[in-house]
Amino acid sequence: MIRQVLIGQALALSLVALLPAAARAQAGEAVPPLAVGAQDRSGAGLEQFTAAHRERMMRADSDHDGRISLTEWTAWRASHPGPAGSGPARRFRRLDTNGDGFLTADEIDAVAAKRFARLDADHDGTLSHAERRQARAPGEAATRDR
Repeated sequence: MIRQVLIGQALALSLVALLPAAARAQAGEAVPPLAVGAQDRSGAGLEQFTAAHRERMMRADSDHDGRISLTEWTAWRASHPGPAGSGPARRFRRLDTNGDGFLTADEIDAVAAKRFARLDADHDGTLSHAERRQARAPGEAATRDR
């Protein structure tokens, strides 16, 4: 029960944190990329991490309708293999939390927020270079985006 409350609070906070990025995107402004230049030294916040994750995953949206179908996902995963252990269809079903057969930006953002919370080892709201390096270490790939 406590875990569900904490996850709900984390998702609510992530949505609040995403509002400025969404407003900038609607206004045609670019959202800053993850971990470049000085930002790499100081760390990436949730907004930046989520925006980069969404941008990367939405590349699978080949028909540019703002959502990713299983067909699009499978084709994209074939040319962009991820962690071993989960086939594209199984992974898609895990990410498609509402079961409508499409991945949306909201579903992608929720996955990114969960991953950010797990990787932010010191819970300071920023992923440091060391925390990102740890995320790429062997063993992390097995628990990625769950």
